[in-house]
Formats: sequence, C-alpha cells, structure tokens
Amino acid sequence: MKQILSLSFLLALLGSGCVKDKDLVPLGSAGTPVSVVDPAQTFDKTGQQLHASGTFQNGVHTVSGTVKLYERNGKQTLVFEGFRSDTGPDLRIYLATDTQASSFTEVSMLTATGNFFVDVPAGVSLSQQRFVLIWCKRFAVHFGNAELK
Repeated sequence: MKQILSLSFLLALLGSGCVKDKDLVPLGSAGTPVSVVDPAQTFDKTGQQLHASGTFQNGVHTVSGTVKLYERNGKQTLVFEGFRSDTGPDLRIYLATDTQASSFTEVSMLTATGNFFVDVPAGVSLSQQRFVLIWCKRFAVHFGNAELK
C-alpha cells in the first residue's frame, strides 16, 4: 500500500510539471495593427507622436519584429509590427529597466503575433523602463527583447 501511495504521489508531481504552451493568434494580417482586446479596432496614427522604436532580439527563444512607442494626449501605446515569437505557457509583455526584468511593469499577456497594439499602463516612466521584454512569467525565462530608442 505504501508503494502505491508513493507511486501515485510521484505521478501527480510529474504531471503537475507539464505545462502546455499557449498558441499565439496572428493579428493584423493586412499590415495594419489591431487591438489585442478588440481585433476589429485598428490603430489610428492621427495625432500620435512616435517617441521611440526598437527591433526585437532573441533571448533564450526566437523573437523578431519591431515595436514602436506612440503617445497622444498622455496615453501611450506599444505598436508591434511583423512580430513573431516562439510559444510558451505564460508569456507576458513587460517594460523593464534591463533584460533581466529586475525592475519592470507588466503591460499585458502576450496572446498574438503579427501587427497589433497594446496600451501602456498609466504612470509608467519610459525614461527608465526602455526595454520591451517578452517574458515567461511562470518559469522566469527571457524570450527576447527590444530596446526603445
């Protein structure tokens, strides 16, 4: 009986470590960035000021594409263009002071590839948090990053 309980415990422990990667949905296939919240909404550049941009570089996984930071009336938006990433179980978009995520703000979950945009939370200081990270929160893995310049 003790062996059966030990085996059951071991199997339960091993099964809990299996985590399925979440698929990333391709958005903005026509080249026009769309909202990750409402893909029917396209990014309107009218009155937007481009503050910075960066090109993604690989971390532990493969990422590619560009990201641009726009601002209009105090509202900041990250626009991803031609973005690609390996999948992962718990991917997030962070704004960080470095590529190790030692000081960061979570912008949103990463749910898409292609051309899309996400709003930056109010009060984020992009003069210090200049790195856009693709980060696996569950396993603290740096997938890749772009430095906003």
